[in-house]
Amino acid sequence: MLNALRIVGLLSFLAIMPAANAADVSGTWKGSFDFQGTNVPVTFHLTSTGDVVTGNIEGLPTTPAEIHDGKIDGDVVTFWINSDYEGNTYKLVYKGTISADGIKFSFGTEDGSWGTELTATKAP
Repeated sequence: MLNALRIVGLLSFLAIMPAANAADVSGTWKGSFDFQGTNVPVTFHLTSTGDVVTGNIEGLPTTPAEIHDGKIDGDVVTFWINSDYEGNTYKLVYKGTISADGIKFSFGTEDGSWGTELTATKAP
């Protein structure tokens, strides 16, 4: 019985380890991307608790756009937002790699018909 309790305790500890090792992306991050020859500045307002990310993005046609299903797995952050463009709503999917220099995002439409990259740096 004691061994069973030890195993349950160890498994519980291992289950929370990814959350404990998740990077903290909380704060304001700024970057820009090219859209049809126009530089589009964006601001990410992120809050992370363990491996969960919430917040919003400013600078897109639908501003602020609320972040959905935000997650951190090691040095990768993922989430999606809805944004309107020319009367249509698009689901934009974001995947970012977190480093000491910032977050390098690749993002685009859910169906893959459009995408781009940007690097966001933490605002002071």
